[in-house]
Amino acid sequence: MGASPTRRRHVGIAGLVAATLFHSYAAAQDADGSAAESLGALDAPSTERALGPISVTGAPLPGSPLSQAADVDIVDSDAMEAQGASNLGEAVDDLAGVNSISTGNSVGKPVIRGLSGERIKILSNGVGVDHQQFGVRHMPTTDTFLLDRVEVVRGASSVLYGSSALGGAINLLPPDIAWDTPVEGETLTRYSTNNDQWDTGIKASGGNGRLGYAAGIVRRSAGDIETPDESTYFPPPPAERFRDAPAYTGQLGYTDFDQVNGDFALGYRDDDGGKWTARYSRFNDEHNFLLPPPAGNLPPAAGEEGVGQYIDNEQIELAGEKQVGSITWKPRLVWQNNRRRSNVAGTPRAAGFDNAIDIEFDQYTARLEGQHGPVLGLDGGTVGIEYVTKDQVSRGTTQLSPGGTVDNAAIFAFEEKGIGDLLLQAGLRYDHHEVEGEASKTANPSASVVDADKQSYDVITGSLGGIYSLTDRLSVAANVGRGFRSPSLFELYAAGQHGGVAAFQVGDPDLEEETSLNTDLSLRWASDTLRAKATVYRNTIDNYIFLRDTGETMAGLPVLANDQTDARLIGAELSIEADVSDAVTLSLTGETVDGERRDNGDELPLLPADSVSLGADFTPANEGWLRDPRASVKLSYYASKDAAPGEPFAQFDDAPFGSASTDDYYLVDLGAGFSPQIAGQTVHLDLAVNNLLDEDYRGFLDTYKGYALSPGRDIRLTARLPFGG
Repeated sequence: MGASPTRRRHVGIAGLVAATLFHSYAAAQDADGSAAESLGALDAPSTERALGPISVTGAPLPGSPLSQAADVDIVDSDAMEAQGASNLGEAVDDLAGVNSISTGNSVGKPVIRGLSGERIKILSNGVGVDHQQFGVRHMPTTDTFLLDRVEVVRGASSVLYGSSALGGAINLLPPDIAWDTPVEGETLTRYSTNNDQWDTGIKASGGNGRLGYAAGIVRRSAGDIETPDESTYFPPPPAERFRDAPAYTGQLGYTDFDQVNGDFALGYRDDDGGKWTARYSRFNDEHNFLLPPPAGNLPPAAGEEGVGQYIDNEQIELAGEKQVGSITWKPRLVWQNNRRRSNVAGTPRAAGFDNAIDIEFDQYTARLEGQHGPVLGLDGGTVGIEYVTKDQVSRGTTQLSPGGTVDNAAIFAFEEKGIGDLLLQAGLRYDHHEVEGEASKTANPSASVVDADKQSYDVITGSLGGIYSLTDRLSVAANVGRGFRSPSLFELYAAGQHGGVAAFQVGDPDLEEETSLNTDLSLRWASDTLRAKATVYRNTIDNYIFLRDTGETMAGLPVLANDQTDARLIGAELSIEADVSDAVTLSLTGETVDGERRDNGDELPLLPADSVSLGADFTPANEGWLRDPRASVKLSYYASKDAAPGEPFAQFDDAPFGSASTDDYYLVDLGAGFSPQIAGQTVHLDLAVNNLLDEDYRGFLDTYKGYALSPGRDIRLTARLPFGG
């Protein structure tokens, strides 16, 4: 825990969709440890920067980053904390092809290659979890401080994770138990100037060789965010030229939040090398969202209004790792309880819960994976079975998403075979998925829920990837993967006002499952001084589910109905890191994605704007008390972008104020830090300055863009004190 943090460390570990591997299996495959050590090579121009042996998600067998087929990036805990990330979206949005849908500082929903929400699978230690993703502002219920690292898998991942992994998967890995150390841990204190946010936390781990523990708790408390104090406008218009002016700037009321999140685990190691853990985690959040006028209870001239929301997520995981013969078995049992409550528009959280929307589910997952070595001429792989059952109730006065049940049973296999300089990886999976809306579990059911029949989907998915090593440093990889996603209870039976997006939303019980065919091709280079990756991809989705603007209104709000069409996404990503000296690293990332409906050519919603970023990291030699100095600067350019028809908040392009389409803009971010020893104890001190120039802009994936500016300058000061070890 006392190692000094460096620049943001995200390791480009390629791996196709398969099981999470652990280090003991890697050691069994490569007794001298070279395979495990090579996992850090792509981000480690020197041994001092190497991350050491790490577990990898998405590879049937461990190996060099250049010997895996699909893209996996890793962002570790040190990097997330040094940059001051306060949500999952912020932690990963510097990666090429990965973005974040934001709503103030409380919400960060990851976007992978233009897909988000129900099309990105969020995993907890390799097991899928849910956070009612149907809302564009519904953030994942996890805390970055309580994670060891985040692994981002790009591309269709249904072979391993089933429904909802059309665009990729994000695996959230908790800290490992320090089995042979009585105690090691870290305290965190952070202050963010923009919204007067304080983060305080502590985490620790230890053990006596056989028994072990890991625990952590963090509180985040924030006020309202600040935007540049520019001119505002709301009808009646003095002139047409003011039409795009935002309704609100400066301090945005009702953007505050308060969270207390925790995690606790107990572990046992048996005499035969098996590991068994029980883990409990909880995410508890209260926040306000600033509503667009006139979505609240008062006339717009009365000023800003908010809506209060309350989120509680609990999770228990029982997990094991045990080698029996030539197979390492990994059983998982997970229970998740998630409750989301929301007031009617115009009632903030300070007023208490008004019983408008109250949706709660219990989800149980049983998963068994077996990892094996060479068999039947194959080099090794993973086989597994999984069963998931979800029971949901809707108690509020507004139905929105109803009560009901969701069941999924699956069997899968993923194997690897090397032929000279060519490595092949292939997988196959079968899912039986059932969804049923139930009026008995819905307080105020709509007619479609009362008449609902059970919907069943039987889907076979597969993937085939290959990587060819042209030289010791250069390789080319190609992947073809089929993914699927079954309609959710919300998409089938939604009925009610969704205050967070200022619209009425309606389901369609006749929706079919989405199926996708994802292909990508990448060229990769890795050496001691240069890491580079260029990728192009194409993802075609049949029966793509989207919200269609019906042209009707209810209580002055647009009525959006779930509908289907075929869609296509085409994109490219580029990332380069070059060590120009022992102390200076230059970086370049760029991305573009185009997505459209294949029936009429309309653009798909919530695609990120094209962007390019140039960065420089400085790690000069230590200077006495100024230990491990570090600094960084990044210049980012985001292209202008038009809102897609029917996109959430697209109505502001036609309103007499605000805009859902955005202009191009530049942002400058700075970072600095060092790790002095104070009274013999190392302290990590980091400074992150976002939007240094206080730029007046609207981010395209900022859900406040329709009626407010994006956040202004934000200075985040972080102090971390490791202990024990």
